[in-house]
Amino acid sequence: MDNVVLVGMAQNIGYELRKPVGFFPLFYNLAEAGRAVVVAKRVVERGGTVVFFSHGGQYEYLALDAGFRIVRCDPVYSDDDVSRIIRVNRGEQQGVAYPVSFLWEVVKGEIAAFKKTGVGMVVSFVNIPCVLSTRAVGIPLVTVQPAMSRFHVRVPDAFEVPVLRWLPQRVKVPVLNYVFSHSKRLLGPFNSVAGELGLPLFRSTLSMVMGDVTLGTDYQEFIQVFSHEWLLPAENYVGIIPLEELFADAQKSSRVDPVLAEYISGDRRSILVTMGSSGDKDLFIRVLKILDTLPYSVVAIVGNIVAEEELPPLSKKIVVRHFVPSIDKIHRLVDLSIIHGGQGTVYAAAYAGKPVIGFPMQFEQHLNLEKLVGHGMGLMLSRWHFKDQDLLKAIQTIFSNYAQYVDKAQQLAQKLPPPQGDIRTAERILTLCTSFGLIKNKHFPKDTTS
Repeated sequence: MDNVVLVGMAQNIGYELRKPVGFFPLFYNLAEAGRAVVVAKRVVERGGTVVFFSHGGQYEYLALDAGFRIVRCDPVYSDDDVSRIIRVNRGEQQGVAYPVSFLWEVVKGEIAAFKKTGVGMVVSFVNIPCVLSTRAVGIPLVTVQPAMSRFHVRVPDAFEVPVLRWLPQRVKVPVLNYVFSHSKRLLGPFNSVAGELGLPLFRSTLSMVMGDVTLGTDYQEFIQVFSHEWLLPAENYVGIIPLEELFADAQKSSRVDPVLAEYISGDRRSILVTMGSSGDKDLFIRVLKILDTLPYSVVAIVGNIVAEEELPPLSKKIVVRHFVPSIDKIHRLVDLSIIHGGQGTVYAAAYAGKPVIGFPMQFEQHLNLEKLVGHGMGLMLSRWHFKDQDLLKAIQTIFSNYAQYVDKAQQLAQKLPPPQGDIRTAERILTLCTSFGLIKNKHFPKDTTS
């Protein structure tokens, strides 16, 4: 497809760009695709020119429905490619996410697309090969991603070594903090391609996933629970990017299903189970079976993780929905949420001011949940080493000390700014366009007050 040029004027200032800005999410990931589309809309509203790039993916429709057209880059990722990338990133599969031959094809396809469209900057959400393709054509790369940080509670599942599990976390965590910032894991293929392109080699995995500028989709108030936590300049913490506008109109999202509302408001404690679009099916089903043995009212939002025919027989204590437009409000109504560590779900729980129990699927989700644990509003459990009694004990711990957990959760909710990361990200991108010499003109509204 050809590139799209959408231009609009902001209320206060409009930017006319010399070259379009390329937006490059992984369209097989709902959160990344959604963030990219929402931010692109804010950039366009401020006069920016946007081109979308894609290696394919089921969530391309989000960009199309928003009025964007998409430039397809070779190769289009197969289901096997997507599965390999996800499983390696989660630590479920050995090897590399991008084998050298595959990475070469990806980078060549991106270089061709960037040259064809003449983009002046690429914003990645986070398509890691962009770190090679943008530098090969000499244009800046801005990455938008959950803010990187150190580990403080325990070593993530993906980095645990079985023979060292007996060591206390206080011994392992400092070692991992050092290794994390110096690790060369997964660098092989990227340095091989970088060498062939005549680009500087990467010294660490961390440097490979950072752009020329990296914007963290976290608020300072959320991450600063630990000392020495900031790894980015303060102005580059842009905040959470809300996605509600992509999936439900304002009227629908403002109402809670009355059946669920009545069910939750009963005499029993209530629990919400939700794991976004990246949760583990077997874990989700196992959690439901455990909760079915307890005297609580449970609302389970299974999304596309568990198909209808895959659900186990459940009692009437558990109400299952595949989707609800008002899930943020359900977080506020229930007494406890059991979640994965996806950023959208973590922030929904944080804004709700209710306790949580979290199961991270991969290391980025582990970092997100560490913040909730650090703020004292919940507990984190291992997915890989999970036992039924772990969840039973965690629930008992929270409900036995409920006032304490709610107080901490409310304190965090009151600290958080309104969720306007989409606006802050768009404005930061346009400010960077100025720094990179991409602004042709700025248009200010006429003064009509005189």
